[in-house]
Amino acid sequence: MNKNKAIQWLYTELPSLERAGIVSQDTVMRLYEYYGPVSIRSRRQLTKVLLGVLGAALIGLGVILLLAHNWDALSRPTKTALSFLPLLAGQLAAGFTLLRRYSSPAWREGSGIYLALSIGASISLISQTYHITGDATSFLLTWIVLAGPLIYLLQSFTVALLYLAGITYWLGLCRFEYGPLWLFLPLALFIVPYVRSLFKENPDGFRIRLLCWELCIILPIIAGLLLQYSVPGVWILVYSGLFCAMLLHGRALLRDSRNNAFYIAGFLGLIVVSLALTYEATWEAVDTFYVEGGLDKHPWTFWYDCGVAVVFLGAGLLPAARGPGRRDDFALLAGAMPLIAAACLAARYLGVPSIGLVAVFNLYLLVFGVTTLLQGLSRDKLLTTNGGMAILSMLIIVRFFDANISFTIRGMLFIALGIAFLIANVALMRRAALKKEVSK
Repeated sequence: MNKNKAIQWLYTELPSLERAGIVSQDTVMRLYEYYGPVSIRSRRQLTKVLLGVLGAALIGLGVILLLAHNWDALSRPTKTALSFLPLLAGQLAAGFTLLRRYSSPAWREGSGIYLALSIGASISLISQTYHITGDATSFLLTWIVLAGPLIYLLQSFTVALLYLAGITYWLGLCRFEYGPLWLFLPLALFIVPYVRSLFKENPDGFRIRLLCWELCIILPIIAGLLLQYSVPGVWILVYSGLFCAMLLHGRALLRDSRNNAFYIAGFLGLIVVSLALTYEATWEAVDTFYVEGGLDKHPWTFWYDCGVAVVFLGAGLLPAARGPGRRDDFALLAGAMPLIAAACLAARYLGVPSIGLVAVFNLYLLVFGVTTLLQGLSRDKLLTTNGGMAILSMLIIVRFFDANISFTIRGMLFIALGIAFLIANVALMRRAALKKEVSK
């Protein structure tokens, strides 16, 4: 449960508890002083924010379309004036928000998104009016740099989401158009303080959840774009480290695994990578790349890819090395995956047959699935139990496509898996209901 909602529930119960004589008036006052006032954002306030953002975006896009439709019929001075008009309107709206409506999230988000869109529109219109040459990479970089400060100036969450999507798209353009990739680091670091402030303000809030899901989508894309692919199989190290870091860091930062984007995405990503490594074709592709491709690139790309791999592996192994306060086999097995992947990749370089590496990851997934299932059953965690069952089910399913097994046997095994799922879920739900009755 959200902490603020729990405190609000306590406040609603305190008067009845005081009347029943369970707590004294002095205790009630001390509880109020200890927890302080609680402000929970209502659905009406969230609706205002969403409508404000949508309205500002539609107005901005509508102005751009109207100008584009009549653009060729206008003189150059008129074009110049109209090019700055959306930007001026956005600045006036932002100034009014800062002076009079800063406490309103709807005004901050609406004026922020409108001004951010106006910046891009003004840049493109001026460039077209005066025939200023340039490419998409430089245009997007200019737009990002000018719109980025709005995140802190207006505390605009929507602009932050667009900023993250923008720098990811810009990185993709740089990757394929040989742009300045090194600029991505300062661009990414720019938004880190804002993300940290959101975590400190309300780690269970709607904004941080949405931001985490966006990060879970763009981080694998960024990892793939940063690589030069000069090291055979480097993606194995990078993605195993990335998903391990997402799983373990998310587990440590946000305890609620049901709404934990990093935990869910990291868990799924780790399983997908492990399943991919249970195929011989994956390891044979590493060997083919080592022989035929990648080695004719610039020497610096080899060391660059090695550095990227070390960074991602370190990010994944650091939380595993710290370890939880109590024994946690799930965390240990998740943290071991990057090490197993690195060892298997090194073994492949040394000529170990791919069938042996496939066997290693089949065994790893089997142990991981059984351990997750048993941990979920022992701790009465339905999501963890289903996660363990899902690992075992996916392992069995992908092996069906490799093995020569009749459809009758496959169907019977699928039925058995379904029954096992139902039995485990019913058992856990009954145990949870029994605990509730005992606690009453």
